[in-house]
Amino acid sequence: MKYYAAVMFEETDQLVDIALTAEAEGFTGVALADHVAVPAGFASVHPSGENPFDHTSPFADPLITASAMLSATTSLEVLTYVYILPMREPFSVASQVGTLSLLSGNRLRLGIGVGWLREEIELLGADPRTRGRRTDEMIEICRRFWRDGTAEFRGEFFDFGPTGVYPQPEAPVSIWVGGKSEAALARAVRNDGWVGMNYDLPEIHQLLDRLGELRKEAGKESRPFETMVIPNADPSPRLHDKMNEHGVTSTIAMPWYPGDPSHATIEAKRDALGRFADAFIRR
Repeated sequence: MKYYAAVMFEETDQLVDIALTAEAEGFTGVALADHVAVPAGFASVHPSGENPFDHTSPFADPLITASAMLSATTSLEVLTYVYILPMREPFSVASQVGTLSLLSGNRLRLGIGVGWLREEIELLGADPRTRGRRTDEMIEICRRFWRDGTAEFRGEFFDFGPTGVYPQPEAPVSIWVGGKSEAALARAVRNDGWVGMNYDLPEIHQLLDRLGELRKEAGKESRPFETMVIPNADPSPRLHDKMNEHGVTSTIAMPWYPGDPSHATIEAKRDALGRFADAFIRR
């Protein structure tokens, strides 16, 4: 099992130190949340059923944060968990992600989702009702730029002639797709992996079975595929071993609860990362 340490709502001046500690303790990577502009008093409800933040919660830009973390480390991966693709445009995304992948030696993992905070998506100029289709077009456009450098596209949301986005990454950017709808699972199968959230174990098994069916239907069951999920259960090495046997390749580690005042200092976070590594990584 690969472990990515959750980095959410943390003090900005601690972010690079958290990454350095996670790398030293043997974590595969860290996972960064994403929001740009959160409207006060929003009515949308998080998929978990609870809204874990409000408009004052800190969301350091994940790509800028990833750049700082990747510059300071040598082997650590940084995962966006998840980057809300449809509230952006593809040209800046292709340029920023491609450049970061190139400079980091392909250590960025682009976890993407269609988003749930409708007010934010609208605020940034997109229609939340069409965010799935817009996401599919953006993935295709980004991949064309990363592969060919110069691309053109004729679609529902984007229509442009030959256009260049350089430099190109040296290796394909790995895209992992979040969400549990049929459309999200199919989107994940078309790409490089699936990132789940906090699900009960029976639901995890159902989702894994469906992913397996979709991969087989697409003729991709033998292709490498990342499967990440967080079980709604007390974490234990035995549980993670069982998940791994069912095809889960990685999970999000929460050595402390995001925003917990008892872990406000960097010393407390370093200690928590070390204790988690002792229990799960170095066992």
